[in-house]
Amino acid sequence: MATTPKERQQRATTAFGWLAGGSLGLLVNYGIFLLMGPDWPVVPTTFALFVAGCFGGMWLSDRLGDRGFRVLGITAGVLVATALTLAVAVLMSTP
Repeated sequence: MATTPKERQQRATTAFGWLAGGSLGLLVNYGIFLLMGPDWPVVPTTFALFVAGCFGGMWLSDRLGDRGFRVLGITAGVLVATALTLAVAVLMSTP
């Protein structure tokens, strides 16, 4: 069963929303961890905010429709790059 270009674009928009939302959830969790300190329960909140961000991003992609492809594509790229840069910086820093 062949998919049309419009269907492929809708799927890509959903994937961009998933990536952008998940990355934003990770970045927000790290920001809260910096504010709260070592008392912040990192593992469960990382999972919860990542999942909430993914579903929020997918919801947003459904709301934006055709307009969301470019917006979420750029946003996902920036947020994933930011999250990866932060992860590498944290891993390379001294304890």
